[in-house]
Amino acid sequence: MFEQLSDRTSSIVFIVLTLTISLGTANIAGGLILAVSPLLVVLAMLLLITREGYSRDGWRRLGMGRLGLWTWPLAVATTAGVCLLATGGAVVLGFGRFSAPQGDWLQSVIAVSITGPILAFAEEIGWRGYLQPRLAFLGERSAMLVVGLVWIAWHLPYILLTPYYHTEGNRGLVLLLFGGSVIAFSFLFGYLRVMSGSVWPVVLAHFAHNATFALLLEYAVSTEQPVVMREYLAGDTGLFVLAGTAACALAIGISRSARVSARG
Repeated sequence: MFEQLSDRTSSIVFIVLTLTISLGTANIAGGLILAVSPLLVVLAMLLLITREGYSRDGWRRLGMGRLGLWTWPLAVATTAGVCLLATGGAVVLGFGRFSAPQGDWLQSVIAVSITGPILAFAEEIGWRGYLQPRLAFLGERSAMLVVGLVWIAWHLPYILLTPYYHTEGNRGLVLLLFGGSVIAFSFLFGYLRVMSGSVWPVVLAHFAHNATFALLLEYAVSTEQPVVMREYLAGDTGLFVLAGTAACALAIGISRSARVSARG
């Protein structure tokens, strides 16, 4: 359709489409359409709008052609590892206690292990596979920041218009923690994407974070203060997770800058 679109224009079209879908589908099918919308928009861009998908180079830019295995331990350590430390910190402070898994935890582990990577891929092929490389004209860190801001905006209808996500606690505080955490994750995942040249370490990192905090807080921790534990401190975007993720992203960024300076 528009085979000569620049990266700037392609990124704008992608952002407009994903945010429009997020606003229109947040309350449909429990958010399932929203969850896979970045993947759907990538396919629309590649096959219908820019038609880049009819060449090998069009798919190569998504970062699926290499595994980036050397960054996988870092991807897990900076996500699942941070979740473990955040939960442990909240327990040490007395907001919960570790307990033996109860209920249908094994079925949940199996379900998360199947659906989690699929949903993580559906998001990351859009954010870090398609969008981040096309924002490279902004500079490495600016591109990560813009992706993070779009990522926040994409989530907002699901948070504000449905009863499914971050519905407990003080809304202003929860949104503040959520926004800060998403920006931190955008830098962390962005660095993994740039360092590896692959989208797969980012998919792994996204899945490792989601699975670890969900299973830990649901089946391995008991608490009489669930809002404090899950929303404010150690949940998806709690303060401890925000601090740990930001520290990891900052450390990687400083390390990359030092290596670049040493080479220069």
